[in-house]
Amino acid sequence: MVMYTIGVAPRLLFSRLTPFDGERRWARDLARVARSRVISRATHLRFYMPPAVISDFGRRGRVLGIFLTIFCPGTLATSLPVMTERASPFDLEISAGLEHQTEGQSFFVSWNDIITLPTSELEIQGEFVPGKQTITIVMLKDLWGSLPVDAAHDTLIAYCTDGYFSIYQPGFLATQKPFIVVRINGAGPDEWPPEGLDFNPGPFVISVSDKLVPGTQDILDVGHKRPWGVNNVQFVSLAEIMAPARSGPWANLSKRGEDGRELWINSCSSCHEGPQGLSGGNKSQRPFPILAVHAQHNEDFFRQYVRDPKSLVPSATMEPHPHYSDEQLDALVAFITAEQSGG
Repeated sequence: MVMYTIGVAPRLLFSRLTPFDGERRWARDLARVARSRVISRATHLRFYMPPAVISDFGRRGRVLGIFLTIFCPGTLATSLPVMTERASPFDLEISAGLEHQTEGQSFFVSWNDIITLPTSELEIQGEFVPGKQTITIVMLKDLWGSLPVDAAHDTLIAYCTDGYFSIYQPGFLATQKPFIVVRINGAGPDEWPPEGLDFNPGPFVISVSDKLVPGTQDILDVGHKRPWGVNNVQFVSLAEIMAPARSGPWANLSKRGEDGRELWINSCSSCHEGPQGLSGGNKSQRPFPILAVHAQHNEDFFRQYVRDPKSLVPSATMEPHPHYSDEQLDALVAFITAEQSGG
């Protein structure tokens, strides 16, 4: 009996393995495939196969196919090939969170492979182009389930080409059913922008919809959960990534400071990095200490700027937030200034 260990995509195996004529041929072919730049969740397998059995099958991959069918039922249909190099501008980068992924290492999945996952069509009104449109979607949970995500991770972060950032916490993932838009009116990202849209939302868009979960549109700043230009995602631990907002001066916040922390994480972090290196976007290019100075020493200006930036700085590019109540702005200031419990 000879032991072989492989960590490659099943379909790559079937496409590359040649008819076996004995132990040496089998070992050589497996070694060649194992050196491929494609890995997969389902087939990190260690198994024993007698060379005599291998030589009895002339059709390529048949033995392996039988083995996977018997011992790993269902895995072939649900695992996406993961590449170590970008092959197309329409590949989605995964820069953290997969099993055995090291810091600074990136993997990639292709649009062509993502659309092999279950898809649905939604008819929506005016989201990308005027009037009614049909979008083809892949549920974020299906993408997650098709990848070898480390079991310790429970949160997804999306990064966009313009520096925008969106975070999907466990509760939001479970209740709001976010999805990836893979086609707009039948056209994929290689044909975007769709007619009627003056910017390109590709390579990927993540969104949510009242059509799937009624009431979604009423979520505060729900637009922050609809990023376009998504080209990179990370799977992370919520507790780990939020640690900077729960330590040091931010370890013992007042109740409204805690409320402000949630507002910051779900809204402000889309464009701003937070205290102590808290993850966030860099679209604003305004470091957190600058915001903290305004919130603490120039509070009226800070509040007005959040609600209507252009009223103070005509060239401002920040989106206005006129819907923020006084209580929400109180909470935001309390978080930014690290208002202490009992203070």
